[in-house]
Amino acid sequence: MQLTTDPASDYLIAPPDPPTAARLTRRVAGHDEHGQPVEIAVVEERPLTIFLNSREVVTAMTIGDYPDYLALGFLKNQGMLSGADDVVGGVDYDADIDTVVVRTASQTTYEEKLEKKTRTSGCAVGTVFGDMMEGGLEGLTLPATPVRSSWLYTLAHKINRTPPSLYLEAGAIHGTVLCQRDRPLVYMEDVGRHNAVDKVAGWMLAKGVDPADKILYTTGRLTSEMVIKTAQMGIPTLASRSGFTAWGGVEIAQEVGLTLIGRMKGQRFTCLSGENRLIRDMDPAHAPPREDKRHRRKGGARDETRDDPPRFLQRQRTGELELSGWPPKGRSMIQSTRQPLGIILAGGLATRMGGGDKTLLPLGQGTLLSSVVDRLEPQVSGIALNANGDPPARFDGALPVIADSVEGFAGPLAGVLAGLDWAATQGADWIVTAAGDTPFFPCDLVPRLMLAAEEAQAPPIALAATLDADRGPPMRQPTFGLWSVALRDDLRAALEAGTRKVVAFTQAHGAAQAVWSDQPFDPFFNVNTPADLERAETLLQGAAT
Repeated sequence: MQLTTDPASDYLIAPPDPPTAARLTRRVAGHDEHGQPVEIAVVEERPLTIFLNSREVVTAMTIGDYPDYLALGFLKNQGMLSGADDVVGGVDYDADIDTVVVRTASQTTYEEKLEKKTRTSGCAVGTVFGDMMEGGLEGLTLPATPVRSSWLYTLAHKINRTPPSLYLEAGAIHGTVLCQRDRPLVYMEDVGRHNAVDKVAGWMLAKGVDPADKILYTTGRLTSEMVIKTAQMGIPTLASRSGFTAWGGVEIAQEVGLTLIGRMKGQRFTCLSGENRLIRDMDPAHAPPREDKRHRRKGGARDETRDDPPRFLQRQRTGELELSGWPPKGRSMIQSTRQPLGIILAGGLATRMGGGDKTLLPLGQGTLLSSVVDRLEPQVSGIALNANGDPPARFDGALPVIADSVEGFAGPLAGVLAGLDWAATQGADWIVTAAGDTPFFPCDLVPRLMLAAEEAQAPPIALAATLDADRGPPMRQPTFGLWSVALRDDLRAALEAGTRKVVAFTQAHGAAQAVWSDQPFDPFFNVNTPADLERAETLLQGAAT
C-alpha cells in the first residue's frame, strides 16, 4: 500500500468529529470545588468480547469505535495471528451483544497462551500473554530507519493541535497516532493506551501497511507493554509526550533497536534508545511553538487555568533571564508519585569561586543553574533548589528554595536531608539529587539510577559513578543519587551524630551504582574555579558546533 508523504494531506483516520464524540461520551452533572453545579463530558466504557474463530479470548473495556480493528490488532500483538497460515478470512461484529469474531482460514493454536497472562500497567485492562513478556521478541531486530528531529517537532505540533478529539472533549483517554515522516496518518483514541495501539495495529493489518518507515506517537507513558506492541508491529520509532519506565520501556527498546523518544513538549524531547538513528536537522529554537493551553492534557476547559514550569532552555536561547514563579501559590510541585522529585544541591560556600551563589554565574546564554535545570527537568516530576542564605528571592522565585535544617554548612548530606523532608510534604517516595555546579551530567541520569536500584533488589540509595580504566574501580559521584524518602530519619540521626561524608552514609545502606564513561569527558565535571567555568564555556561552545 502506497501512502503519500504530503504533510498537508488530511488524516486517513482522524479523531472523532463532534457528532461521533457525542455518541462516545455522556454528560454528567456534578459540583466543582466551590460547590457550584457543573456538567462535563465523560467517556463511555463498553465491554467488547473478542473471539478467535470459536474460542473466546478476552473481554476488553473500550470506547466502542473500530471494534474490528481493535480485535485484529489485539490478536496480532499477542502473536495469535503470527503464522503463515493465520490468514484472516473475515471479521464479524455484533453490536447487540458487544462481540467481535475474527475468523481465520485454518484453526490456530493458542490455548497455552491463555494460561499465561501478565497484568500490565495500562490504565484499562491490559493483558500481555506470557511468551510476549518472556521472550516473544527474541531474535527480533527492527529496521534501522533514521528519524529526523524536524519530523518529531512537526508531528507534535500537528497532533497536539488536531481538534476535535475525545482527548480534548473529555480527557481520561489516550491517543495513539501512526505517522510517516512528518505526516500523521491514523489517529486512534481509547480509555487505555494499549487499546489505541491495537486499533492502529488492526488497521495496518487490514490495509497491508508496511511498518518499516513509520513512527508511532502516543500520549501515554512509554511502558514495557508499549515497547513490546510497537516492536511486534515492526515500527522502528516510538515517541510520546509522556515519560519512560526503566525496565522494558528502555531496556527492551535498546535490545530490539527501537528508537525511543519521550518528553516531547515544545522544543524539548529526550531520546533513551536509538541515538545513532536520530538526525538532529532542526535547531530546537526554530521548532514550531508548543501547543496553547486549550490543547494541553488533560482536555477540557477546566484545565485552561494551568500553567507550565519555566522553560529555561527557551530563555537561554532568547537571552531572557526573567523567570516567572512556579508553582502558583498554594499548589504542589509534584505531578506524579511514579517519578522522583529533583533536588539541585547548591548549599555550599563556593569559596574557590570567591563566595556567593555559584549557580547564578553566567554560562552560555543562561547560567549554571539554568543548564542544570534544563537537564534535570525532563527526568523528574518537579524540582526544588537546596540553597542557604537569605533571601531566597535572589533566585527570582523560579524554583522552591529549601535551606539546610542542619546548621553550619554540613555539606551535601544536609542538602539531601532538606530535599527528603521537602519531598515528604509533597507525597513523593523518592528524590534524585544533582549538583548545581555540574552542567553536563547525563540526560539519562534518572532512568539509569532507577534501573540500577531495581537490578540491585531495590536498595534505598543508588549513586552515579564514572568509569576510568586508568584509575581502577568506578569513582562514585556522591552528589548525584537516587534517595528513598524513608531514609530521612536515619540521615537526620547520622548528621546529628557527626556524619558528613556521603560515601560513609551510603555504604552503610548498601547503595547501588550506575556507571557512566568519562569519555570524551567526564559528564560529572563540575565548576569549582574560574578556570573550570572557562572550560565549561569551551565545552558548551564545542557542543553547539
